[in-house]
Amino acid sequence: MKGKLYSVGVGPGDPELMTLKAVRLIKECDVLAIPQGDSDVLVAKNIVEGIVDLSNKEQLLVYMPMVKDHDVISKAHQKGADDIIRYLDQGKNVVFITLGCPTVYATCIYVHKLVLKAGYEALLVPGVTSFCAVAAKLNVSLCEKAEPLTILPGSYKESSRFLDMPGNKILMKSASEIGRVRDELTGRGLLKHAQMIENCGLPGEKVYKDLNKVNDKSSYFSVILVKEKEFEQ
Repeated sequence: MKGKLYSVGVGPGDPELMTLKAVRLIKECDVLAIPQGDSDVLVAKNIVEGIVDLSNKEQLLVYMPMVKDHDVISKAHQKGADDIIRYLDQGKNVVFITLGCPTVYATCIYVHKLVLKAGYEALLVPGVTSFCAVAAKLNVSLCEKAEPLTILPGSYKESSRFLDMPGNKILMKSASEIGRVRDELTGRGLLKHAQMIENCGLPGEKVYKDLNKVNDKSSYFSVILVKEKEFEQ
C-alpha cells in the first residue's frame, strides 16, 4: 500500500498557532518533509520544534529556490516531488510542512500538485494565515459587516487598480516592492490607512504603524494591511 502526502500549514510563526491536526499529523507521520530556501534557516521546522520533538523523526529537506528562473524552479519542484514519491512507494506517510496555510501563496502547492498528478493521494491541511495573524497583532478586524477584502501579492504589477476598489486590502510578501507599494499608497492618500508587520510571530518581528519608516530591504515575510478607514495613529 502506498503512503499519503499531507501538505500541512504550521501557521505564520508562533508555534502556539499550529492546529491540533497539524501537531497530530506531524507526530504520526513516518517522514517530515521540510522546505529549505537559499539560507540554512529552516523557518517552518523551527516553528514545529516549538511544539513537537523531531529528534527521532525521519526528515527530508525539499529545496525551494528563491529565484525567478522558471526552469530552475520547475526542476526543484520536480525533484521535491520525486523525493517524496520514493517514500510514498515504501508505504510511508509524508507530512510536508509549510508556513501559514498551503492554500494561500504557498510554494509547497506546486510539489503537492505534482504528487497528485503522479497518481498518489495527497491532502491539504489548512493553517492560520499570516494576514489573520497580522490583523490580530494590530488588534483590528480584517473586515466587518459587508466590507469586502482583497488579497494580493505585493509584487502584483496591477495592484494599483485594486487599491482603488472599495473595502480592505492585504498585500502579502511585499518586501521587494515596498517602495513601489508605498508610492502607490501615498499617491492615493492611503498611507494613514496602511500598517505593516514584518516577520509576524517570528524572531525579528517588527510592527510599522508608519510605512515611511519601513526599510526598502525589509523581510520577505512582510504583510501590509490597508483599511478603508484610517488607522488610529
